[in-house]
Amino acid sequence: MIEQNDNICPITGAKMDYVFTKKIIGKYDVKYFYSPESGILQTENPYWLVEAYQSAIAVADTGLVNRNLLNRRRLEPILYNLFGNSGKFLDLGGGYGLLSRMLRDIGFDSYTYDKYCENIFAKTFEPEEGFKADALFAFEVFEHINNPFEFLRDAFEKYNCKTLLFSTLLFEGNVPQEDWWYYSCDFGQHVTFYQKRTLALLAKKFDCSYYKLNRDFHLITDKKITWFNRLLFSNQKLLLIFAMLLRILRINNSFVNDDYIRIKERLNKK
Repeated sequence: MIEQNDNICPITGAKMDYVFTKKIIGKYDVKYFYSPESGILQTENPYWLVEAYQSAIAVADTGLVNRNLLNRRRLEPILYNLFGNSGKFLDLGGGYGLLSRMLRDIGFDSYTYDKYCENIFAKTFEPEEGFKADALFAFEVFEHINNPFEFLRDAFEKYNCKTLLFSTLLFEGNVPQEDWWYYSCDFGQHVTFYQKRTLALLAKKFDCSYYKLNRDFHLITDKKITWFNRLLFSNQKLLLIFAMLLRILRINNSFVNDDYIRIKERLNKK
């Protein structure tokens, strides 16, 4: 977790306004601050995260598998249209490695990294020193970091890449009411919340463009996105139909057998 001073906007450096205090994981009274300039809303410095991450995957996260299935279907046409059958991809905050395993199963060279969680499904497919990516993923990550500027800067520099596909649920206008479910106070892992203008401002800091693909799916990139791809990527029905067509066209592109051989060779060397 990247630390910052309380009530200072991580994007603009301006002082943020106090809005309310909420009880986190049933024991800590935590202040929330809002930046009128950037539109970001976040907690005070999250000193409770070690406790909150005792289980990296929240025990009540029953949507984990469905989200990964949805993200795979979303990503397949996007990655194919931008990179064809080439490209290397890295899932930051990849949890158990499920998404990267599913992407490899359909022919995308995807790797995974998570500071807090054991990689179970994509073992041996973690980024090594000097790893360079063509695109990065950050699903269920942005709400967990309290300095998105430093997160992007470090990721873009380390992996020599300025294309990020990520998820986070946005709010617009006024600060959401204190009973907004996305605060997820019982688990204490959600510390930062964004608006569309927040992400656009963040992208601009890196000479990138921001595209809202739907209410919780986003793209920041320095690549030029054609009007056709912008239409396709932001229309969920078209995207999923195209994904089904690609499943037929790319049926022989799986890495399953190649990965089996690679893992077996590594095990034999030990």
